Amino acid sequence: MKTVRLIAKILSAISKILAAGYFLSFLLSVIALSTGWCLNLIEHNNRFEICYPFTRTPYLLGEYNEGYIIMFLLLLGLYALFFFLVGKVFSVFTKPRLFTAYGIRQLKMFYLGNLVLPALSVIIISVFYNIESPAEILVVLHMLLGVFTYFMAAIFKEGYHLQTENDLIL
Repeated sequence: MKTVRLIAKILSAISKILAAGYFLSFLLSVIALSTGWCLNLIEHNNRFEICYPFTRTPYLLGEYNEGYIIMFLLLLGLYALFFFLVGKVFSVFTKPRLFTAYGIRQLKMFYLGNLVLPALSVIIISVFYNIESPAEILVVLHMLLGVFTYFMAAIFKEGYHLQTENDLIL
């Protein structure tokens, strides 16, 4: 179990770093697109470049139209949330007791996020922007991940009940 805890700590840290990176990219994008700071507009082909702060070096690129911008910001924000939740799930495996109410809650938030948010975001985005087929594959993969995590949460819940009963007996 020591190896599992070590790997979980490393993956939890990596996931939280990725979440912070996506969140900072989201914030930079919102600020750039709403104020024009760190933003280059390429008028001849209707594109934009979001630059690293205080530079003219492009960091993120995209189409400059309302539908694409909504999709772009939604995806950055949702992947920040995804990696944050992944980090919380990995942190469950670093605890001395595996089957806890905290662990069940983290798994539940993760599976609900993966079952609901991708499909909901595709529906919202499709109103504003024409979505291509790779998005559908990503939604299916997230839903499969959600179902798998739901099964893990059910196992954790059963383990928690057995553990609680065992604690009462001792």
